[in-house]
Amino acid sequence: MASRAGNWAARAVLAAVLLVAIAALSELPYGRAPDKARLRLAWRTVGEQVPVCRHRSEEELSRLAPHMRLAEECRVHTLPYHLVVRLDGSTRIDRPVVSAGAQGDRPLYVQEELALAPGRHTLEIAFSASPELARTASGIPMETDAQRSAVTAALERAAHYRAELHLQAEPGRIVLVELDQDRARFRVSGG
Repeated sequence: MASRAGNWAARAVLAAVLLVAIAALSELPYGRAPDKARLRLAWRTVGEQVPVCRHRSEEELSRLAPHMRLAEECRVHTLPYHLVVRLDGSTRIDRPVVSAGAQGDRPLYVQEELALAPGRHTLEIAFSASPELARTASGIPMETDAQRSAVTAALERAAHYRAELHLQAEPGRIVLVELDQDRARFRVSGG
């Protein structure tokens, strides 16, 4: 009986020693402290929606079930946007932002991250609907005058976001830039 109690006591002491050792090791630094900050651009926006309609031919209508015989077929597309990010006068990002999805009707997502030297920085951001991309890379049909005018009207309605922001970056910190659509501006946090 005494040896059994001794085994339990030894196990409890060993467990306590291991627990203290793990706690002590968890406080040791791993690697070296980061010498740079990170600039993270992260937002989701619906963008500007473009309803594009076309009239179906009599032949097309005859191939459809009676309950699906609508004379006009309409799809909603999202206009592509263009993102330009300049940091301290140097262009760091210049790319199209197009919606995902087979029909191009999903929201637009921006997820970008850049290394940032510690200190003060000037960040310029431009995020706007792109007429060039709408014509070439969007997959939005523009065969008829009505389709072209729907795209033109959507481009005129589309929000255009521009900002010049002054940032303070600390080593190992993340400066987050988000799009605040309600106020039509960019919001900065962290740093």
